[in-house]
Amino acid sequence: MWLSNLIQYQQMPILLFSFVLVTAKVNIVLPDEVQQQSLHAKLRRIDYLGSFTLVGTVGCLLLGFSLKSTEELPWSSPLIWGLLLASVVWCILFVLVETHWSPYPVMPMRLVKQRTPLAVSLACFFGSVAAFSAVSLHSDSTMIGWLT
Repeated sequence: MWLSNLIQYQQMPILLFSFVLVTAKVNIVLPDEVQQQSLHAKLRRIDYLGSFTLVGTVGCLLLGFSLKSTEELPWSSPLIWGLLLASVVWCILFVLVETHWSPYPVMPMRLVKQRTPLAVSLACFFGSVAAFSAVSLHSDSTMIGWLT
């Protein structure tokens, strides 16, 4: 446990450096029509329903997998199945909201339908899965070695 905490704290300077670098160097200029809008009009452009359904999708999915791995619940547990099913329902709602409801969607569906953004997203997703799997397997084997 203390080893994983130490590794996380060692990453803080990298995170801080990245934050400072992005804050200093990235300057996104909004179109004039957006800059001239009132604060109320800008807040109306935010896709609250899309954001809420995206949080529901990811939250239920992560909570289901987290409870499965940390609480050692079986795959047959109703709690695990309920969270994974809720994640699918939230995902369907998210797609419906982004496709039919929101004028300024969080995730425009045109990006999913194009080959290059979809390939980049899938590559990042599978790369993250591989990285987290390797870290998890390494930390588990290290802890088992220390306990025996």
